[in-house]
Amino acid sequence: MTTLPLLSAHVLLPLYALTLLAAVVVAAAARRSWRWIAVAVVAGALLGTLLSWFLGDVLDVLGIPPTWVDRVWTGVVCALLAVAVVGLVRGRLLARTVAVLLVPLALVSGGLAVNRDAGLFPTIADALGESHVPALRLPTDPHPGPRLADASDWRPPHDLPAHGRYGSVRIPGTVSHFRARPALVWLPPAALVDHAPELPVVVMLSGQGPGAAPANILEAGRMADRLDEVARRHHGLAPIVVMPDQLAEATNNPMCVDGPLGDSATYLTRDVPAWVQAHLHAATDGADWAVSGFSQGGTCALQLGAGRPDRFGSWIDVSGQPGPVLRDRDETIARGFRGDSAAFRAAQPLRVLAEHAPYPDSAAFIAAGADDTRYGPVVPRVAAAARAAGVAVTERVVEDGGHDWHTAGVALAEGVVWFMHRTHLAR
Repeated sequence: MTTLPLLSAHVLLPLYALTLLAAVVVAAAARRSWRWIAVAVVAGALLGTLLSWFLGDVLDVLGIPPTWVDRVWTGVVCALLAVAVVGLVRGRLLARTVAVLLVPLALVSGGLAVNRDAGLFPTIADALGESHVPALRLPTDPHPGPRLADASDWRPPHDLPAHGRYGSVRIPGTVSHFRARPALVWLPPAALVDHAPELPVVVMLSGQGPGAAPANILEAGRMADRLDEVARRHHGLAPIVVMPDQLAEATNNPMCVDGPLGDSATYLTRDVPAWVQAHLHAATDGADWAVSGFSQGGTCALQLGAGRPDRFGSWIDVSGQPGPVLRDRDETIARGFRGDSAAFRAAQPLRVLAEHAPYPDSAAFIAAGADDTRYGPVVPRVAAAARAAGVAVTERVVEDGGHDWHTAGVALAEGVVWFMHRTHLAR
């Protein structure tokens, strides 16, 4: 049951049909109150529109503006709930009975419609915070091969696996003492053969918010399938992709700095690389490492790419912000920087880029969805600051994409291919 696909039309359409049928039955059973039903539908739809505007645009409860799907379904759900209220108050036994059922049907239908638009929870297990990702089985070849100077040096063996391997690992906060949740690692086919070559590394970060976890990258972003396709096109070659937890909790935001909310920056720049190099046949030079992420993770990529070009010679920022932030500037300084305004200003990556320019060896891939009205406009601003600092910049706008996992999955995978060309891993 927990593997029920919540994004599938085969699941959603019957649910929508059942919800509509329940509403029709309530209206028909309360036919003497048809005027009340009509008023309820209109009033409910208007209330839903106002509610979406107030919560999404005024209070900004989720940190991103509602999409048109969010707004429409909020109105639809409120209209259905208003019909249920009329059935409960003015209907007879049948209308009241079906009205009781209509309430959860309307709420679940609306929630799943919004979830499908965002692509966040593909299954019930994902919505419950459960992950079915198994523990990673690490390669054990005692004689790994050398670093590939160029993809043309690679001769795939006859026993090259058809797919990469992924799994969960524990990366301790040995230096940072950051209490990270389990990380995920994807190993390309080339890393799974005898005498596997030394491979570049991409550190890939999820967003922040309800349900946020490294598993979002694999499950909502379908990254394993996307990376397998990348490797297939390049004869089994691809970077090692490490997906650590930079949050500690889904709704926690340490902002990828070292502070009272956790020493997330030290975890990502010291503990994670140390574990990778101790357990995987990975490149050590910062030129062969990239940091990437979506939303809050994209902001982290910008911060670490600007602040630690020695560790991450490339960075992939998908739908990120121009700098670390909580709800507003005052809260960010108070909670994230112990009230130190100077420390807050020093942590702003656009300022870091300007102060530490030039960056002759750094490159950035910066992307957002075409329909992302809040974070889309950040792309040209960040790109301009990076170019002014000497960073080689590639911009990407994902068509029909908002601030969602469709955009994230497409852009993060394209960013990996871009990085492969940077490291000569692609032919």
